[in-house]
This record gives sequence, structure tokens and C-alpha cells, in this order.
Amino acid sequence: MPRWYMLLARCFGCAVIEDTWHYFLHRLLHHKRIYKYIHKVHHEFQAPFGMEAEYAHPLETLILGTGFFIGIMLLCDHVILLWAWVTIRLIETIDVHSGYDIPLNPLNLIPFYAGSRHHDFHHMNFIGNYASTFTWWDRIFGTDSQFTAYNEKMKKIEKKMQ
Repeated sequence: MPRWYMLLARCFGCAVIEDTWHYFLHRLLHHKRIYKYIHKVHHEFQAPFGMEAEYAHPLETLILGTGFFIGIMLLCDHVILLWAWVTIRLIETIDVHSGYDIPLNPLNLIPFYAGSRHHDFHHMNFIGNYASTFTWWDRIFGTDSQFTAYNEKMKKIEKKMQ
């Protein structure tokens, strides 16, 4: 049985690997030449909800789902790690597709955690915010610029309303 800190470290490693894979291939799926054939199915819902996370074209499931398994193949040496990673990934996926930004959500304690606001904007705007779990790839490549501008605009509106 792995020690708890090794379990957390390897689950984090799986999340980083999956997030990296997801960012680059998700961004590719938004390319104008292939979007309408594969990824558009997932975007039929502009307001995501938990179970909609799994609603996708079979090719998208294979393409993006591969990232989930790469971490397992590289880092998994115990069935407990497999179950921990499956559980964490399902909770995270349902959370970002829930449509709710729950203030006391323990996942918000994770640095750079994207959360539902990040992903909701992706479904609303269709451009940018391609990462699944963390925000660093979107920040590095500037694919969160519209989201950042939107958030700043919303903050100004909230200030005016107060």
C-alpha cells in the first residue's frame, strides 16, 4: 500500500499529465477544419451540467481520454492509485461541468485549479480555456485572454452595482 503522500503526489502527476494532453488536443479539436465533425457534439450544451461532461463524439472520447491513461501507465504501481485517480478525475470532471461555482469547494484550494467558471466560459464562448484541470497552459499561451477580459468586465459591473 503506498503512503498517503506518495498517493497524492502520483495523483497530482496524473493530473498534470492529463491536463497537458487535454490542453493541446482539446485546442486542436477546436481547429476550424475538424471542430464541426468531432468536438461540436460536446458543445451542443452551452450551459454545462455534470453528466454532460461525458457527452461527446466517440473519437473525442478516445482522443482526450487517452490523456487519462498515460499517467496511470507511467505512475501507477498499485490498484489503490488507480482507484484514487479515477475518483479524483471523475469528481473534477463533474465539478467543472456542474455549472456551479461553489465558494467552499475544496478543489478551489488546489493552486491553478480551473473550476466551473473557467469551463463554463469555454462552453459559452467556444474559444479559449482549453485546459481541463489547471489554468497554467491557458495563461502561458494566452488562450484565457477573453476569459480574463470578461472577468474584469464583470468585476467592474459588480462594483457599479454596489
